[in-house]
Amino acid sequence: MKMVASSFFLVSAIVFVVALRAENNGGPSWSGYVRAAAEAGMVGGIADWFAVTALFRHPLGIPIPHTAIIPKRKDAIAEGLSEFVSANFLSEDAVRDKLTSARISLRVGEWLSQPANAQALTRDLSTGVAWLTELGDDDQIAAVIEEQFLRIADNFDVATPLAALVDRIIANEAYSPVVDLLAETLEHRLVSDPQRAQAWFDEQLPRWLPGFGKERVGEWVYGHLIDWTVSVREDSTHPIRKWVERGLVELAQNLRNDPALNARVNEIKMQLVVRGEIRQTVSDLWISAKNTLNEDAQNPESPMRVKATELLVGFGARLTNDATLRATIDLAIENVAGHVVDNYCDEIAGIITDTIARWDAYDTSRKIELHVGRDLQFIRINGTVVGALAGLVIYSIGQLIAR
Repeated sequence: MKMVASSFFLVSAIVFVVALRAENNGGPSWSGYVRAAAEAGMVGGIADWFAVTALFRHPLGIPIPHTAIIPKRKDAIAEGLSEFVSANFLSEDAVRDKLTSARISLRVGEWLSQPANAQALTRDLSTGVAWLTELGDDDQIAAVIEEQFLRIADNFDVATPLAALVDRIIANEAYSPVVDLLAETLEHRLVSDPQRAQAWFDEQLPRWLPGFGKERVGEWVYGHLIDWTVSVREDSTHPIRKWVERGLVELAQNLRNDPALNARVNEIKMQLVVRGEIRQTVSDLWISAKNTLNEDAQNPESPMRVKATELLVGFGARLTNDATLRATIDLAIENVAGHVVDNYCDEIAGIITDTIARWDAYDTSRKIELHVGRDLQFIRINGTVVGALAGLVIYSIGQLIAR
């Protein structure tokens, strides 16, 4: 295009020389008009060549003021472009309007509802999960998990949730099966091994009691204890049950109001969690879960991947059919995007400024010229043509005035 534009100037120059010689040597009267048109065409071509060239470099290498505009003003142009993008493309209203018209949730729902698409997404997600599980050293990760477990356990107040649990146990009479089990166990031990039970009773009685008396007392205690265990199991209002309930109520109150008991409970908690077995179990759980997750992620037929595909298809169908859910998700996306552009638009648009700032000034100018220079060469062509027409008109008017 530079050659084409230059050829227009060259033709004007040749016509000017020919017409000027004809005019000076008594040629036809119209030679003056041709000379004036060609002369003005050269002036217009040169002027526009200067204007176009001045954008990208110094014309003829001469550092004329206000030339090589793009290399000199590269950073300022980048800043202006960044501000333009920030104001017109990264405004909250513009982003919200674009997201609303995009109907993201509906398009995602229609795409996910296709089993092939859901399966492809599951495969990609599984690849990412498998990659993540292979990162890091197991021993280091286990150590971090153990450290975090201890920190969380140390900051976790066991007494308060334990009191709430006791309240639920009382409200639902969940202690009753435990009482039944204890009574049944005691009855079974008494009935299955009476000699051992009676021998224990004999050991508890005073030594001065005669042997016959010990035997009679032991039999009496043994029989009444069996009857007592039966009555505890069969009587839902047995005093022992009420006694247990009162004990639990008192325990819940003390867990809430007794600082000493609260501290003791939390101390017992830490004594348990610092045990090597507990800490090793926590790290073993992580390694086992990681290995299982990695294996399932790499197996296309694993229950995890099959279920994930089913869930994605179901979610896609729900998105497609549930307008309320789509509206909720679209609003959430708009709010997140609006928050991002409202708070970080300058940083996002600043990528333009930072990127262009790293470019070489004249290399940048060359890149821009290659992209838009073809169109700019038409300015030179138009300048030559328009200049020639303007020169012809001006010369014609001058001839009319002179006559």
